[in-house]
Amino acid sequence: MHDNQVKNKRYSIVIAGDLLPSDENVKLFERGDSKQLFGEEICNIFQNADFSIANLEGPLTDVDEKRLKAGPSIKSTKKSIKGIKALGLSALALANNHILDYGEVGFSDTLEVLNEHSILSVGIGRTESLLKSYISVNLGDKRVCIYNVSETFMNVPGETEPCVHYYDEYVVCNDLKRLKETHEYIIVIYHGGSEFFQYPTPLLSKRFRRMADSGADFVVSQHSHCIGCEEYYHNSYFLYGQGNFLFARQKVFPELTKEGLLIEIIFENCEVIIKKHYYKIEHGVIRLKKSYDFSSFLMRSSQVHNTDMILDEFQKLKVGEIMNKYLIAYKGYYPFRRIMFKLFRRQSLNWLQRSYNSDHILRILHTVMCERRNEDMLYVLKYLLDKNRK
Repeated sequence: MHDNQVKNKRYSIVIAGDLLPSDENVKLFERGDSKQLFGEEICNIFQNADFSIANLEGPLTDVDEKRLKAGPSIKSTKKSIKGIKALGLSALALANNHILDYGEVGFSDTLEVLNEHSILSVGIGRTESLLKSYISVNLGDKRVCIYNVSETFMNVPGETEPCVHYYDEYVVCNDLKRLKETHEYIIVIYHGGSEFFQYPTPLLSKRFRRMADSGADFVVSQHSHCIGCEEYYHNSYFLYGQGNFLFARQKVFPELTKEGLLIEIIFENCEVIIKKHYYKIEHGVIRLKKSYDFSSFLMRSSQVHNTDMILDEFQKLKVGEIMNKYLIAYKGYYPFRRIMFKLFRRQSLNWLQRSYNSDHILRILHTVMCERRNEDMLYVLKYLLDKNRK
């Protein structure tokens, strides 16, 4: 009788997207007011789950010294852990592009407050050799693996530095094959994809399929800050873009970035059910919405194999941003530098060096180190080349 009850029991794992307290709501987090922050219905989903996890999109620290990098550095206070704990999160995924924004101290502060509140962490390590890439969750007689990995941003570690688990295809695919031998179901939380873009780029699609071929059953991408689309691939499920959970810092594309999907993976008997809960961010808090028109989501999902259309949409969205943020950094301040270089070679080398300030150099470094910028630049440059030929 007991064995039959175990087999028929219903279990659930809840996955939330990007989470980080902001100026709009940090006081609510510090008071631990989960009902006001998330609403009673969302709180109930977490309380009824057997395991829950979200992506912590920055460190919890009170230090002000930022790590040298391109782009914004973000954080929240150590006290804001109270709201995260009150929600009932079991774990936080830390493999992302912001968790190391405040260096080793910010990293240590974050792990310290998570440990104090008995919240697990994954996707990060004090050194590369101590990195924790997955969590095993026992649900009755089923063993589930939650694997966390990030695209390469400016987060590649040194040998003795804190590091995130960044995507190395050889390592990741071999990890998944090995983990599949001891787990019935593998969930991959992947931090990557193009920001504000609702389709998978070619790089993202290729990686998801290779992870699925290596044993992943469910793969979700965060980081895009918008709801994307889905794909069923063989026996695996892909969600390209979960949207923000409670991350209210974006000022651009407010309609896209103030909504998201809370994912509930339900294991019942031999069946796996994937349930999507839609919510909106309103005045720095989120509320579950009873109804949502999934027609545009399903339309995008039907086009995941239409590479030409996806690249056309990608270029329309990204050309201006990439030119403004990155291509301009390669130009320096001197429009006539080629002429000057020919006439005054030695002086021009000095002028050219001075024409690149630290921000320019960091942005150029970002395009070299960051896989996301590598792919962005590739398709934007192809677009510009085609325009110049016409």
